[in-house]
Amino acid sequence: MVALRHDAEQRFTCRQCGRCCRRGWDIALTAAEVEGYRKAGAERWYTRREPDEGAGADARTDTVDPFEPIPGHPGHFRIRKREDGACGFLSAENRCRIHERLGGARKPLTCRLFPFRFHPVEGKAIVSASFCCPTVVANEGQPVAAQLRALSALHGEWARAFPEPKRAVELVSGHPLAPATLATLREVLRAMLDRTGPDGRRDLRANVARMAALLDDVTRHRVLKLDPARFAEYVELTGRYAAGSDRPPAPARPSAVGRLLFRGFLFAVLAAREQLRSRETSGLRLGLRARLARLLAHAHGLGPGVGDVDLRAARGVAPALDDPAVETLVHHYLRAAIEDLGTGRRPVVEEVALSVALLDAALAFAAMRTGQAGARAVDAATMADGLLETMDLTHLEPEGGYGRVLAALAGGLDALLLFSRTGVAAEV
Repeated sequence: MVALRHDAEQRFTCRQCGRCCRRGWDIALTAAEVEGYRKAGAERWYTRREPDEGAGADARTDTVDPFEPIPGHPGHFRIRKREDGACGFLSAENRCRIHERLGGARKPLTCRLFPFRFHPVEGKAIVSASFCCPTVVANEGQPVAAQLRALSALHGEWARAFPEPKRAVELVSGHPLAPATLATLREVLRAMLDRTGPDGRRDLRANVARMAALLDDVTRHRVLKLDPARFAEYVELTGRYAAGSDRPPAPARPSAVGRLLFRGFLFAVLAAREQLRSRETSGLRLGLRARLARLLAHAHGLGPGVGDVDLRAARGVAPALDDPAVETLVHHYLRAAIEDLGTGRRPVVEEVALSVALLDAALAFAAMRTGQAGARAVDAATMADGLLETMDLTHLEPEGGYGRVLAALAGGLDALLLFSRTGVAAEV
């Protein structure tokens, strides 16, 4: 059995909500899987339109090939989406027709693995869980630790079907981070996140500010010039001291540029969401372009709301972390982000910044929905929905154009300062 590094506090059991089958990302298939499905006559179970409830598994509506090659990935295919963006094998009852007809073991490997993903990094392979799944967000179900035997078997299949080279981890671009130093950094950041005050309660804003101060310190030019052994020692000594010290970090505010970048980040999240929803898939897509232009103006405070988006509704909503249930949810997200450091195929500091920027956006959306509902305080259900609205972007290729734009708009450590200093709703 392959040893997998995993998040010991994460739980998951599929509750068949069907959300993952309705997202915009590709459901990747191997050539062998496609050949097997074609031999089984899987095209009979595929529909391009949303089926009526109770429609049989052979309720075929057209003769389109369900499988198409993935551009730029020879030998790999994807399932064509329905007109509403869902998988064409999804039934009205949120059931997979491939599963129903061929059994769970014949479902695409991509689907059998979700919400988990494997990361071939230096040292142990890492398994992470996607916060695009409501059950992962809620942290409900069976502990991941109890699923390691099944995950190890899936890892073997995945490594054969979708081989990836092991990747070196960097702290910042051009500065490699040894596995042992990364482990120390994870431990230190986790200790900072979990700090409690004299009253026994966590102050996540203060804790994230402490994390920002440490990352700012270890990325100073003179620190990065240290040789690997001395750098590891520096992270060990200063990190553990900063995590345990009662002395708060020096006050720091997000820069004006960071605040402006956050508005651009909000627009990027909204634009991706709008494109996933759009039924305009060909031609000039003038309607979509017009909506995106209006969203761009609105995200920068220069225009009215667009459709169900009105960020001004967030103003006046109480800080979300005042609710203990929301605080627990946000802590769970940040804890998972720290445990998964080194898996994002981008430098670790960039990983942290992007994770917190996505959280900032989720807090803004949760505050917006709360204000639109006429309420004054964000509850845990609304916060969970806010996270789900933003997390689709975590499935973007980091090396792709949109992934690089998101990393730039995240604003670096300003994302952490924005979380810790202002209350995100005040920014929109």
